[in-house]
Amino acid sequence: MLLACGLCLSLCCPALAGPVDSIAAIVGEAVILESDLQQAVDFVRFAGGDTMLPDSVLREQVLQQLIDNQLLQEQARRDTIDVTSEEIAQEVDASIQAMKERFPGEGEFQAALEAEGVTERVLRRRYEEDMRRKLLAQKLLETEGLTRTYISPAEAKRFYEQHKDSIAEVPGRITLAHILIVIMPSPAEESLGVRRATEVLDVLARGGDFAVVAQSFSDDKKTAGSGGDWGWRNLADIPQELALVLVQLKPGQVSPPFRTLDGYLIARLEDNTDDRARFRTILIRVPVRRSDTVRTLAEAKAIRDKAASGQPFDSLARVFSQDPMTADSGGYLGDFLLAGLTPPFDNVVAGLDSGDVSEPVLSEHGYHIIKVLDKQPERTMAYLEMQDAIRNYLSQQKAAERLEQYLGRIAENIYVARLGNLE
Repeated sequence: MLLACGLCLSLCCPALAGPVDSIAAIVGEAVILESDLQQAVDFVRFAGGDTMLPDSVLREQVLQQLIDNQLLQEQARRDTIDVTSEEIAQEVDASIQAMKERFPGEGEFQAALEAEGVTERVLRRRYEEDMRRKLLAQKLLETEGLTRTYISPAEAKRFYEQHKDSIAEVPGRITLAHILIVIMPSPAEESLGVRRATEVLDVLARGGDFAVVAQSFSDDKKTAGSGGDWGWRNLADIPQELALVLVQLKPGQVSPPFRTLDGYLIARLEDNTDDRARFRTILIRVPVRRSDTVRTLAEAKAIRDKAASGQPFDSLARVFSQDPMTADSGGYLGDFLLAGLTPPFDNVVAGLDSGDVSEPVLSEHGYHIIKVLDKQPERTMAYLEMQDAIRNYLSQQKAAERLEQYLGRIAENIYVARLGNLE
């Protein structure tokens, strides 16, 4: 509620300040150092999560918060308002717990602290100072009657009517599962691909130069002309099945043929670092014929008929789906915004309701059988659903306006100067 008492205001703290540096601002007899300001900016980035605000904008906002808080603290001192250590400890515990909940577990939280170069003890000290100032300011504003606001039902309803197009629209969402049937070559083509890959590996084993063999036998048009050379690549940017093979090789070693989506691949590691590799490959393509597509479509239709007859979709997915990422979870894909779906899913689910199963639909990965687990169309929230949130927002807005006016009044009696304006 106290908008000027933000998260990072703790860092204007003598115990944490570094060596003497330049002055960012003076408030009464208190000095805000540039190091204090920079620590506060860094702390906002960490405690509040990633932000897209440029440093210059965030710096200006944080400096103003520090100045406003110092004004309130000085006024609280003049009015002999104080807070207890128990009140501070309660607020600090709640704030640190809220921060921890942003991380999957305690280990990730501690790793984030280490990456920022702070400990939980230092974090707690920063929060203690912040919460002391926050509570002082809150008590000061309470004595001035600035925290008591009233928003009438008519005022809240008027705000809803004026802004419902932007605040009351709930985007449509959908939860999906699927069964993926990959279009595979015929057994004869697969056998031919294995035989060709084995012959190429035999040529290499008898001393054939990998680059020369790649130029002669590789079906990869992008790399065959350069002897199968991919150059230096980040492992994270390499297809997973290839990266898994490369990390097991030593420079100069050649892998046995392994299956990829396009066919059989033979890889030679030239050199590597912890996260990069230079390598060559030979691709023996196993072509997919029209007859393979027809056969796969028939298989997908048969599985779809099983689902339509009442067989559990998740059980069918575990048995038949060839998507390694979702098969074990019964084909569960996740929850999506309707407006964010891409082809072919967007067109398919447009005509489906919760519980419906689609006919097989073709994508670059194969044939998908899609089940809509849940579908919530876009809608506009009614006023009754939003009235509490609206009244809370308007109350905070009104309190912020009163606070700004109050800060202006007390600033008339307390010296304030920013860097470059110290005369």
